[in-house]
Amino acid sequence: MYQRTYKEKDLMVKILTKQAGKRMFYIKNGKSKRYPYAAEIQPLTIATFEGVLNEKGLSFIDEVKEAKLPTQLMLDVERNAYATYILGLLDAAFVDNQNLLPWYERAERALRLLNDQPDFDAQGLANWFELHLLTAFGIGIKWDGCVIDGRRDIPLDFSEKYNGVLCQEHWQLDEQRMHAEPRAVRLLMKLAETELKNINSLVLKTDSKTDMARILDKIYDDQVGIHLKAKSFIQQLNDWQNKLIDRKAKRE
Repeated sequence: MYQRTYKEKDLMVKILTKQAGKRMFYIKNGKSKRYPYAAEIQPLTIATFEGVLNEKGLSFIDEVKEAKLPTQLMLDVERNAYATYILGLLDAAFVDNQNLLPWYERAERALRLLNDQPDFDAQGLANWFELHLLTAFGIGIKWDGCVIDGRRDIPLDFSEKYNGVLCQEHWQLDEQRMHAEPRAVRLLMKLAETELKNINSLVLKTDSKTDMARILDKIYDDQVGIHLKAKSFIQQLNDWQNKLIDRKAKRE
């Protein structure tokens, strides 16, 4: 998930394990050029380790049996940032030493999708995790239909006031609703009701992605209250990309 320098040559590495949740591992001489598993303990790597898992305190790695390095993520700054953000969300949502097998499986699938399928939308994948982790943060949002009458056959918008979606018949109840593109709201509703293992491809339009991010950013800023560095970096990337697009449009 991440690593931090400890003392001069050692490392603390947090790993999401399959059987024991998030654990902190002490890597003696982990910063040394002679350490044999420097590549395998890099963030976003999927690996099989042998070592000691302690119920309390630090755990230890003795050997690496198998590893899949995120070679494509190393070359793509944006996808790398989204992968880092997803793991950061998991780290923030759950305490250490808690069995997280379903979330381990989802995280592993997410890393493989981001690394192996360049056409799979990275933001959409992160949005899936944002949606499904809301309950872990103690937030309940109604995505399955209008909070007033349950309708979902007409345009809908997100209402923070009602903590869910409002159909067009009830938009007048919240003048401060998000005024989002209805397609973006429907995509969030679809992601919220679909398990990740059932999503094999994901291609999204830019306009939809903008409103999807706007809605979820509002929820996370106002209700969840976490601000991860990876998310800030993603927002900076988007700002830079938008500025480049604007400059190009002006020149043309």
